[in-house]
Amino acid sequence: MKPSQTLGHLAVALLSMSSITSAFEWPNLDALIVRADKTTTSTAAEKTTAATGADNTYNLNTGAQVTSTATGKQTGKTTTGKTTATGTGKDSGSDSNSTAAATHTTFNAADPAGSIVMLTPSTTADLELYKIGDYVTWGWNYTNLQATPTAIDILASCSFATRTFTLTQNMTFETLGSYTWDTGAYQSSHLAAQLLTEEYTLIIYDAESSVSATAEAGYLDTFDGFTFGLYAGQSYTPLADGWTCATCSGAMSDMEKRALGFAVTMSIITVLSFTWFATGMRLTL
Repeated sequence: MKPSQTLGHLAVALLSMSSITSAFEWPNLDALIVRADKTTTSTAAEKTTAATGADNTYNLNTGAQVTSTATGKQTGKTTTGKTTATGTGKDSGSDSNSTAAATHTTFNAADPAGSIVMLTPSTTADLELYKIGDYVTWGWNYTNLQATPTAIDILASCSFATRTFTLTQNMTFETLGSYTWDTGAYQSSHLAAQLLTEEYTLIIYDAESSVSATAEAGYLDTFDGFTFGLYAGQSYTPLADGWTCATCSGAMSDMEKRALGFAVTMSIITVLSFTWFATGMRLTL
């Protein structure tokens, strides 16, 4: 009986110990294991990613390794940084002057300046008259010209109107110069500067120079040695529309006819009287 009591007391003691231990909450072993594995896996994944650029993780449920690779590509435009400058930075005025100075040729100062000789019409003829509305053609030649002009300008100056009419500008230079002026077209297109019935002077000069400039030796001088006249034509009036002859009888009134008849009669009487008187004197003698 004693052994049975001893075993009973031992069982009671063990039951008491189990109730005491059950009062304490033990940590979840699985959770501890998972945390430990995850920490280890993350550390390994970080190392692997740092080395290879891939992200390696483990599936805790299956134990399989999952690898995800990030490309990490970044695309961006590359700027060349080129800058194009179009400005020359030169002063146009000084550049033109320097260019002209570089290409300007100076001839012997004893040489004459270039001049123009009119060919059509001849300057020895009388004053040329042109009707406004007709075509006018001039022709000329160059003498003593060593520097060839690029182009020439042609003007017509009227001293009475105190103005100059521009006929053409920058006309291409030719060895034998020629220009045809349509006075009718000019009159129609210049209503504010009409051509007058007056005398004009033809002016021809180098387009790169000026009218009043003094030409150097070998360069074209301003030509103003030809004068001509322009006149406005009158419209035609038929005879039946009122034109009368100042010396015709139809142009005289009745009073003028009577006066003319009286004058004629008196002239006849005077002639007869003088004749009779002269004849009578001769017979008496």
